[in-house]
Amino acid sequence: MAKLFRPEKIYLEKGAENYAFARALLSRNPGIPSEIIEDKKIIVEKIQREADPIGAGKRFLLLTVDRGRAFKPFPNPEGAVSCHFYSLHLMEGCDLECSYCILQAYLTNPLLTVHVNIEEILNSVASFLKENPNQNFRIGTGQLADSLSLDHLTAQTEWLVPFFAEQPNAVLELKTKSTNVARLEKLGPRGRTVVSWSMNTKRIQTEEEHKCSSIEERIEAAVRCANWGYRIGFHFDPIIDYEGCLEEYEEVIEKIFSKVPADQIAWMSLGSLRFMPELKSVMEKRFPKSPLPTAEWVRGRDSKLRYFKPRRIKLYRYITERLRALAPKVPVYLCMETGEVWREVFGEAYDPEAIRGALDQAVLTVSR
Repeated sequence: MAKLFRPEKIYLEKGAENYAFARALLSRNPGIPSEIIEDKKIIVEKIQREADPIGAGKRFLLLTVDRGRAFKPFPNPEGAVSCHFYSLHLMEGCDLECSYCILQAYLTNPLLTVHVNIEEILNSVASFLKENPNQNFRIGTGQLADSLSLDHLTAQTEWLVPFFAEQPNAVLELKTKSTNVARLEKLGPRGRTVVSWSMNTKRIQTEEEHKCSSIEERIEAAVRCANWGYRIGFHFDPIIDYEGCLEEYEEVIEKIFSKVPADQIAWMSLGSLRFMPELKSVMEKRFPKSPLPTAEWVRGRDSKLRYFKPRRIKLYRYITERLRALAPKVPVYLCMETGEVWREVFGEAYDPEAIRGALDQAVLTVSR
């Protein structure tokens, strides 16, 4: 089992110490030294002078106050099909070490950062939901950080799960590669929280997803969460192409459905490996043994490097067929792909509202 992260030090940007969330976090972790700093830029600049600033930043936790940027629609590149998802950025940065992680090239602050004004942020979300009572919202925290890998330190789920349990038109998705689910057992989700796992083959998990829980451990954690009343999600994203990969993805799918009943799975998604061109050199420097940067890449419409479209379609079709053979009623959707790819994979014209309705139906109507 992957070891739970423990920071060398906790920094508090001045003002963060005044929040109850920050005080509770510090009292929960009394053995970790802490320091109030005037400006995070001083610490960030110091870390950026190290040989591996990304890795160095993962040694520390920074508590700070979000200034109104935490909640927003998930950005979709031009031409990609939208799944109408909203992001809740309560943290930035990840203690895990996936070689392909886009955050390595996306985030400018290398510190693991936690926003302490969670009550203000959730009050803002509550107001937004009340202003849009006739619309359903799927909201996730796993875009700029792993949703659960730091939960033993932050206890964010003790705020999030009860909050969403009371929302009539929203569901929370916690996306992770960890098994750090202990706090979820007693929180009473009332069907309003989906706990989902990013999945891959055993080979990719072992060679590219460093510090992450094993595939078997992720599935066992999913079983526990399902028993506690949570809906479950699985995301095959990124699918990574190599000789024999399709058979190995099929093995993982069979393992999932041998343990997790299909009627407890809210949704599953597929997305192929893609990344900004600048990530390639970062991967080569930080993970010199990884073969991923040397694959054959083409620049997509969103300027990201991707596999050739025909190959992506073949990967998606194969995995979709296996998923539908075992669980025909579980919604399957594509991440960051065009309507053309959707049509080629699913064999029919895509309907954005139908996609949205299917994902809403999977959770929101079930929990009423």
